[in-house]
Amino acid sequence: MKKNLLSIGLVLLFSFFISACGSKTAVKITPTPTPKLVEMPLSDRPEISLTPRTDGHMLYLKINGIPDYVSQIEYEVLYNAVDNGAEIEKGIGDTIKEISASLERSLLLGTESCTNGCKYKFDTGIVGGTLTLSFIDKNGQVSSFETPFTFLSSADFKSAGKISLGTEFTLTPTKTPSANNYFILMKDYRGGYSLFSSATDPNVGNYPQTP
Repeated sequence: MKKNLLSIGLVLLFSFFISACGSKTAVKITPTPTPKLVEMPLSDRPEISLTPRTDGHMLYLKINGIPDYVSQIEYEVLYNAVDNGAEIEKGIGDTIKEISASLERSLLLGTESCTNGCKYKFDTGIVGGTLTLSFIDKNGQVSSFETPFTFLSSADFKSAGKISLGTEFTLTPTKTPSANNYFILMKDYRGGYSLFSSATDPNVGNYPQTP
């Protein structure tokens, strides 16, 4: 009798287990669609500048002539700085959702604390980095622009007698760089290279220059 009851119990337990397994509902996982990368037409490409502040502690990112089909812009600046004798990578980035024909963002090269009056800790030892921009249109398509940039003081510019973007482009100034100034050399989204400075300087412009 006990064997029969045990057998019946095992059968019922097995049936319950099978029933429970069969009643599970499969979870459907929808993969996140990968954004479609497209090349922005040359005629639509905005003018991009990255200009240092006069003290070298801030960069001004300006984007002019943004096409009206762009709905968002993601930007990121990566650079190496020296902190307590060690070189570390730092970054500044955000997504701009309120789009107009022209935009500007101030990028602090350091940290800011304003809990009880604003205090700043500025990064040092910066010689360059990378600027990345992603232009997202209303259909979710993405056009990207990435360029390395070189960051140089006027003293270093004069001492070296040139400013280089890695091994791909070197600019030798035709006129003496202005004193107490900072310079940035980077690629131009429309082609060529651009030199920007924190103050008026005769060497600023687009290169190679067309006659």
